Amino acid sequence: MNVRSRITLLFVLLAVVPVVVVGFLAYYTGRQSIEQVEINHLVSTNLMKSSELTRWIEAYQQRMEELAQRPLIAQYSAIVVASDPSDPAYDLARLSLEEDHLKPRIKPRGGFTEVSVISPDKGIIMASSDEMQEGKYYANQRFFAEGKLHTYTQGVFYSLPVQQTTMMVSTPINDKKEKLVAVLAGRLDLRDLSSIMSAQSGLSQSEKTYLVNKSNFFVTEPYSGEGYALKKTVRTEGVQAGLSGNDGVAFYNDYRNVPVIGAYKWLPEYNMCLITEVDQSEAYAPINSMAMTMLSIVSLLALIVLAAGFFLARTITQPLARLVAGAAEIGRHGHLDRKVGTEDKDEIGELSRAFDRMAMELKMTTVSIDELERRIHERTAQLEAANRELEAFSYSVSHDLRAPLRAIDGYTRILLEDYQQLLDDEGKRICSVISEGAHKMSDLIDDLLTFSRLGRSALNPSNIDMEAMAGAVFQELTTAQSRKRIDFQVDSLPPAVGDPALLRQVWVNLLSNSVKFSQKKKRAVIRVRGEKSENETVYSVQDNGVGFDMQYVDKLFGVFQRLHSVKDFEGNGVGLALVQRVILRHGGRAWAEGETGKGATFYFTLPHQGMI
Repeated sequence: MNVRSRITLLFVLLAVVPVVVVGFLAYYTGRQSIEQVEINHLVSTNLMKSSELTRWIEAYQQRMEELAQRPLIAQYSAIVVASDPSDPAYDLARLSLEEDHLKPRIKPRGGFTEVSVISPDKGIIMASSDEMQEGKYYANQRFFAEGKLHTYTQGVFYSLPVQQTTMMVSTPINDKKEKLVAVLAGRLDLRDLSSIMSAQSGLSQSEKTYLVNKSNFFVTEPYSGEGYALKKTVRTEGVQAGLSGNDGVAFYNDYRNVPVIGAYKWLPEYNMCLITEVDQSEAYAPINSMAMTMLSIVSLLALIVLAAGFFLARTITQPLARLVAGAAEIGRHGHLDRKVGTEDKDEIGELSRAFDRMAMELKMTTVSIDELERRIHERTAQLEAANRELEAFSYSVSHDLRAPLRAIDGYTRILLEDYQQLLDDEGKRICSVISEGAHKMSDLIDDLLTFSRLGRSALNPSNIDMEAMAGAVFQELTTAQSRKRIDFQVDSLPPAVGDPALLRQVWVNLLSNSVKFSQKKKRAVIRVRGEKSENETVYSVQDNGVGFDMQYVDKLFGVFQRLHSVKDFEGNGVGLALVQRVILRHGGRAWAEGETGKGATFYFTLPHQGMI
C-alpha cells in the first residue's frame, strides 16, 4: 500500500471511527437513561394510582361509618329489622330511612349508586335508596359477612342482584349498647374508579393504567378500547407477575401484542393487580431518531473524508514535509525571523507563506509581561472609574426623579387639604390616585437602585446558620395573629458560607412571597427545606398558595415581571429578580416550580465551601 492510500485510509479511520464509537456510546447511554426514566415514571405512577385508589375507598368508608353512627339510622334500622311489614311503624321507619338518610347519599355522577340497610340474620335488604333492590338476598356475599364485624370494602365483582360490575362498602349499624342492629352497605360508582385509572400524566400518549382481578379479567377500561371491563381477559407477562403477588417492571407484549415497558403492582387488600404500561416505540423514539441521524451523518462524513483524503494525499506529501521541516526549526529555536515559505503555487505553498506572515505579525504584536501588567492596571482603573461614574449617575437620576415626584405628591396634598371644599368626590379620588401613583413610582426607583447596587457591591462572606436565619425572617414578616393560620415548617437546614445581608434578603423575598400568595388559604402551609448534593446545597421554600402557570416560569425572575394582578397581590415585581442576582453572585442557581391553585416551590443553590 503506497503512502497516498495509507494517508487516505488514515483520514477515514481518524474521522469515522471516533464518531462511530462516540455515537454508539451515546446511543447506549441514552437508551439506558430513557429506560431508567420510564421505569421510574411507571413505578411512580403505580404508587400514585394505588394511593389515589386507597384514598378514594377510605373516603367512602368514612362516609359509610359516619352514616352508620347516626342515632336515627340505628333507631329506624332496628324498627325495620324487628317489625312486621304490616306494622305502621315499619312503613314509617323505612320511609324515614330512605328519604332522610339513604337517598340523599346518591348523586347523579360518582359516589354511591345505591345505599341499603340489610338485616343481620337473613341478609335481606330491608330499606334501600333504590326501591327495586328491597328484598334482594346478600347473605352469601363477603361484604355482608365482614360488614357485620367491621367496615369492609369488597373488591370489584359481578353482582347477580343488580346484574352489573360493582364494588361494595359495608359497615355495622350498632345501637347504644354496641349490639349489631343491621348492616349498612353502599354500592360504589365504578366510573370514578375508571376515571382514576385512565387519567394520564401527559408525559406519554401511549401511557395506560388499568386494574386486573385474580381471574385475569380487566377491572377498568384501558385507554385503547371500550367494553373490556370484566368481559375480556389479559394474560401478559406483567399481569401474570403482578397476580403472583409481586411488584416490579418488565419488557413484554401487552394485550394488543405491542411491545411495552410495564410496571406491575399487587394490591392484596383488593385482590387486584395494578398495571401501567407505555409503548416501547414511543419510549425509544427520541434515541432511535438520534441513531438514524447519527448513522446518516457518519455515512456522509465517511464519503466526504474519503474523497478529501484521496485528493489531499496527492498534494500534501512533499510540500508538507518541507513545511514541517521549516516549522520544526522555528519551534526548536524560537527564531521568528526564520522563513519557511516555499515557492509552490498550491494551498500548501500559500500555507507556508501564511505561516511566515503569522510569525512576523506575532513578533510585531508580542509584548513583555510588564507591558501586559501595565495594561491590566489601566483597564482596572478605567473599570473602577466607570463604576464610580455609574454610581454617581444612579444617585443623580434618583435625586432628579424624586424631586418632581415629591412636588406632585405635595401639590396633591395641598389640593386635598386647602381646597377640599371645592372638590367633589371624584376630584378627591383622582387626587388620591395621583398621590398613590407618586408613592409607587418612588418605591420603583428605590427597587431599581437596590437592584443596580446589588451587582456592584462587594461580598462579605461568613458562616451562616440558615435554619436560624429563615426562622428569624419568618417571625419578622408575620404577626402573632397571622401565624395562627400558617403552618410554618423548617427542616434541619445545612449551614452555608455567604454574605449574611444578601442571603437574608433572599429569605425575606421568598418567605414574604409565600406568606402573601397563600393569604387567601384558610390554612396556609409553608415548608422550608435544605439538602446537600455532591457539589452544592439546595434550599427550597414551598407553599400551598395560588401558584402559577409553568408556561410563564421564565418571566418570574425578570425585573417588574408579574404573573398576578396588583389588585390581587401588591408588589413591584423586583423581589425575585433580586433573589436571582444574589444567588448568581454567590455562584448558585435559582428556579421555581408551581401549579395554578396548588402552590409553588422556589429553589436556590449555594456551592459547597469550607467554613470560615
